[in-house]
Amino acid sequence: MVLLERRTELAKAAAALRQAVSGSGSLLVVRGPLGTGKSSFLEALAQLAQEERTGLLRAQASAAEEGLALGVVRQLADSGRCGVPVWSTRARATTAMVAKPGGIATAPGQVPRTTPEHTPRDLMSLLDTVSADRALLVLVDDLHMADTESLRALAREVARRHGRRLLFVFSVLPGDVRAERPAMKDLLGTADRTVVLSALGPIGTRALIRDAFETTAEEEFVGALYERSGGNPLLTRSLMDEVRFHGLSPTAANADAVRALRPDHLYPRLAGFLRSQPDHVRRTANALAVLGRTVDLPVTAQLAGLDAHRHAEAVRVLGLLGFLDERSGARAGGTLLWDALVDGIPAEELTAMRSMAAELLHRAGHPAEVAAEQLLSAPAPHTPEAVRILREAADSALRWGAPRDAARYLRQALLHSSAVGSVRTDLLTDLASAERSFATMSALRHVAEALPLLGTARDRAAAVTRLGPLLMEPAEFTIDSLMRDIADGLDGPGADDPVTSELALRLEARRHALAAHDPSHVPEAMRRLRELGPRPPLRTTGQRELVASLAHIAFVTNSTTAGQSAALCAQLLERERPGPEHVHTTLPLAVNVLAAGGRTEGMADWLRVAGRRAHRQGGEVERAVIRAEQAMIALAVGDVADAKQEMLRADVLAGPEASGLPALCTPILAIVALHSEEPELAEEFLTRHRLGHTNQYLAALLHMARGLLAARRHEPRSALTHFRTAGQRMERIGWLNPVLLPWSSCAALMHHRLGEHDQALSAARLEVERAREWGTPAAEGHALVALGRIIPGHRGAHVLEEAVAVLERGSNSHELCRALYALGSHEKTSRIRSTDTLRRAYDLGMECGADWMVQKISAKLEREYTSTKMEESRLTRAELRVARLAAEGSSNTEISEQLGISSRMTEKHLTNCYRKLGIPGRRSLREALDNSASGHT
Repeated sequence: MVLLERRTELAKAAAALRQAVSGSGSLLVVRGPLGTGKSSFLEALAQLAQEERTGLLRAQASAAEEGLALGVVRQLADSGRCGVPVWSTRARATTAMVAKPGGIATAPGQVPRTTPEHTPRDLMSLLDTVSADRALLVLVDDLHMADTESLRALAREVARRHGRRLLFVFSVLPGDVRAERPAMKDLLGTADRTVVLSALGPIGTRALIRDAFETTAEEEFVGALYERSGGNPLLTRSLMDEVRFHGLSPTAANADAVRALRPDHLYPRLAGFLRSQPDHVRRTANALAVLGRTVDLPVTAQLAGLDAHRHAEAVRVLGLLGFLDERSGARAGGTLLWDALVDGIPAEELTAMRSMAAELLHRAGHPAEVAAEQLLSAPAPHTPEAVRILREAADSALRWGAPRDAARYLRQALLHSSAVGSVRTDLLTDLASAERSFATMSALRHVAEALPLLGTARDRAAAVTRLGPLLMEPAEFTIDSLMRDIADGLDGPGADDPVTSELALRLEARRHALAAHDPSHVPEAMRRLRELGPRPPLRTTGQRELVASLAHIAFVTNSTTAGQSAALCAQLLERERPGPEHVHTTLPLAVNVLAAGGRTEGMADWLRVAGRRAHRQGGEVERAVIRAEQAMIALAVGDVADAKQEMLRADVLAGPEASGLPALCTPILAIVALHSEEPELAEEFLTRHRLGHTNQYLAALLHMARGLLAARRHEPRSALTHFRTAGQRMERIGWLNPVLLPWSSCAALMHHRLGEHDQALSAARLEVERAREWGTPAAEGHALVALGRIIPGHRGAHVLEEAVAVLERGSNSHELCRALYALGSHEKTSRIRSTDTLRRAYDLGMECGADWMVQKISAKLEREYTSTKMEESRLTRAELRVARLAAEGSSNTEISEQLGISSRMTEKHLTNCYRKLGIPGRRSLREALDNSASGHT
C-alpha cells in the first residue's frame, strides 16, 4: 500500500518498530481528523510488520461495542489465538460470543473464545510469550471508542513496555468527546511518539487522481476536486467514486460537474459522526455551516445560542476534528463537508437560522451583500428587516457594478408578504433599473407591472423614463401608447414644476424616438424642431434628449442637411458627461447622426471613457450599445477592421437573458457586416436578433443582405427583387437618407447587369440626388461611384473622377478606396493613371483593414503587371533579327555588316533583347528565343 504525503510519519513508525525489534518497547499514537487515513496508516504498519516478520495483534474499537466490557482486549487476545494473518484488513473478532466454559476445545472451523474474567490475563500472557520469541506490534484503531475496562487493561500493559519487544500503536480522533475520558487521557499521556496525519495537499490529490484514473488529470479538474474535498482522503476517494460512476473524465471541461457532486453514501456517515458529538459542538458546527466563509465568532456564538465559554470550547473541538483551521479559525475540510452539514439541518430550522444569520450579520456591521446572501438561500424573507437588508444589498451591488446580484436581491425581496403597496412598487422599479443592464425585456415587464400601482402621473413618468427607448420595440407592452397616456397625465396642475417639466421633456423625447418609423409623425417632429430654433436649449438632460430625437428624425427622413443636424448633436454631446447612463436615454441617436454626418472629432475618446465606466459598472447592455456606437464611428471614418471588431464584441455581450441585441444595436451591426462585404453575417445578425416583425428598417436590411448574397451567386434578377423590396420598406416609413441603406445604387448595378440601362441610370441618379441633399462626401461619393460604373465610356470615367474628388474632401478612407478601385478598373482610365490609382487604393485598403478590397486590388494590379510585362517583352523586328544572328553565333561586327547598321545600334538592340527576355546575356539567347516562339513573348 502506497500512502501519499506520509513519508515522514511512516519513517517515524518504522523507527519505532526497529527499536521494538531491538528490545526497546514504545507507544506510538496516531492522531488526525476524520477521514485523514488513520486506518490506512495502521494497515501500512501491519504490512511493514509482515515484511519484518514481526508478530501482530490488532483490534478495531467501535461505537457499537463501546458498552461491551473488555471488548477491545478480547479482540487483541483472540487475534493472537486465531493467528490472524498480518495482511488482514481491519481484523475484528466478534465479541458478542464468549468461549465455552471449562476450556473445552472448540469444533473445527470455530474461533476459540476467552471468558471476560480471563481476558486481561490472557492478553498479558500472550504479550509475554510472543515478545519473548519475537517483536510484537499491537494495533488498536479508533481507540477513543474503546470501553473503559479495555483502556485500563491496555494502560497496564503499556506501562510494562520498556525493555520488551513491543510496539503499541493506537489511532485516535482528536477532539472526540470520548477522548476526554480520564482513562483515555492517562493512557495517551504516556505516549513516546505522536504522529499527526493531515489532509493531502494539491500534489498528493493530483497523485491520488492519477492512480485512480491511470492518466494525468488536467489542472482545473484537480483544483475543483481539491476545493470540494479540502484534500481529505476520505472525501477525495468518495468524490472520485462519484466521478467514475457518472463517467466523467479528469478534464477541465468536467471541473464544474465535480463541484456539483454530492456523494449520497457519505452524508449519513458524516451526519452520524456529528450526532455523536456534544450539543454545543453540533450547534456551533451548524452555525458555521450556515454562515459560510464569513468568520465572525460573536455572530457564530449568537447564532448557535451559546455563551462565550461554551462557544470557545466548541471551536477548539472543531479545530481538533479538522472542521476549522486551528490557527485562523477559518473553515477547513473542503466545500463538500460543509454542504453535508447544511443538508443535515432540518428545512424549517435552516430557514430560521438563515434569517437570523442575516440580521445578526447586518447588525454586526458586515456588508449588506453578505447578510443578503443568507436570505437568498431561504425560501422567502420572513421579516420587514430582511426586506430592508435585501434592498440595501441591491443598492450596494449597483454601486459596485454588479447589477445581476442587485436583481437577485430584489427578486428575493419581492417574495415577502409585506412587499405590497409602495414597498412593492419601489422594489419593482428598482428591479427594472438593475435589469435594464442585462435583461431589457424583464426590466420592461417590471416597469409595466409597477405603473398601475403608482399613485401619480409624475411617479409613473419617473418610472418609465428609467428605461431607454432605443432598447425596446414600440409594440412591446404597447409602450408607446403607455408613454403618451403618462405624458397626458403630466399636463395637470403643477405641470410647471421644474422636475415635472423635465420629466415631460424626457417623455416627449421618448415618444418621438419610438414614433420615428411612423411617416405620419414626421411633420409634427419637424414642426417641433423648428419651434426650438437654430440654438435650442441644451442645459438639462431632457432638453438634450428631445433635440437628439428630433435631429435623428430629420436625419433619417433627409429633411435637413448633415451640417445642421451634426452641429446640433455635437453641441448637445459636448454638454453630456461620457458614461453608460446615456444608453438609457435618446442620446445614442445623436451619436448616430454624428457618424452619418461625418463629424466624428472627439467621439472616439468620448465613447472610450463611457465604455470604461460601463465595464466598471458591469452592465452587458450598456457595453453592447457603446460597442455598437464605437463601430458606427469607426465605420464613419472608413476603419472597417475596427468597426467589425467592435461589432463582434457587442454580439458576444448579447446573451439570451438580454433577449439578444438591444434594438439599437442590431441595425448598426448589420450595416457594419454589409460594409465588410459579409452579407451572410448581416443575415445571421438580423435573423438571430430580430426584435419584431413590424420593424421595417430591419426588414429592409435583411432584404439588402439577401440581395447581396444573390448578386454574389450571379442571380441579378433575384438580387434586384430584394433591393427593390428593401427600398419599398424604406419608402414606406419615409426613411429617405441613403446613408441608412444605399439600396437604390445596388438596384442600379443589377439593372445595369441585366442590360436595363434606363432603369439603372434612374436608380443611380436618385441616390446621387438624395445624397447631395444630405451633403456628406461619403454619401455623395458612394452614389457617384455607382453612377460612374453604369455610364459607359469616358463619361463614366469622368463621374468616377468626380467621386474620387468628392471623397478626398471627407474622412472616409474605405469609400475613397472603393472609388479609386472603380476608377482604376474602368476601361477608359489610362494605364499610368490606373496603376497609380490602384496602388493608392491598395494602400488605403491596407490602412482601413478592408482585406476583401486589398485582395481584389492585388489581383487587378497583378493582371496589369503581367499584361505590361508581356507587352514590354515583345521584341521589335529589328531586335528579333539581331537576336537571331547573335544566337546563331555571329559577332557584333558580323551582325552590323550583315544588317548594315552601326556597332552601337547592334549593342543597343542586344541590350533591349536581354532586358525584355529577362536573360543575363548572349548565351541564353537561343533558349529564350525558342520560348518566345512558343508564345511567351
